[in-house]
Amino acid sequence: MNFRFKNNLLKIMQNKNSNKIIIITGFSASGKDTLAKILNRKYGYNFVVLTTTRPIRDGESQRDPYNFIDKDEFINLISNNQLIEYKAYNTLYNNNPDTWYYGVELNEINDVDSYVLVRDIEALNGYKEKYGERVISFFIDADEKSRKLRCQIRGDFDETEWNRRLIDDNNKYPMNIIENTVNCIIDETNLDKIIDVMLNVIKIYS
Repeated sequence: MNFRFKNNLLKIMQNKNSNKIIIITGFSASGKDTLAKILNRKYGYNFVVLTTTRPIRDGESQRDPYNFIDKDEFINLISNNQLIEYKAYNTLYNNNPDTWYYGVELNEINDVDSYVLVRDIEALNGYKEKYGERVISFFIDADEKSRKLRCQIRGDFDETEWNRRLIDDNNKYPMNIIENTVNCIIDETNLDKIIDVMLNVIKIYS
């Protein structure tokens, strides 16, 4: 396992406080949501719930892991400036074209509590700009074979959609951008080992 700190982490550690925003980013099916749940359930970081229009999957429920709404409701949130940030993804669902929206509502984050959320690099930059040194970011650099297997185990695997996500990952996450954006890169697929590294790093800030 390899991990490395980026972007003047020591300076951030010297300015630590108790209301950090932990942002986990990485390739599709790299275990980001599982890591966020560990930080929420064991270490008290509030789990920022994203709002989405994507279909709910077996085993999911409202606000676990998303706030599920329809497209009309999401467009209404945009129109009324009720989102911190949002994105639209063109996808194939059951081989039919669709657009899924994801975003974070303003009332999900306050000024005093600590949070954990899963976002991509572009969204991460928005949080860094808005919240500054409150934000501590991790990139999970898991290999493709392990990620595909994890996705297949979920039970809703679609080869066409998986191939689209691989292309999207490569476009969104060139290594030079990753290294210039996140605070810590973890090159590992074993979630237990990733959790150990993350928890040790987070203790520095707590």
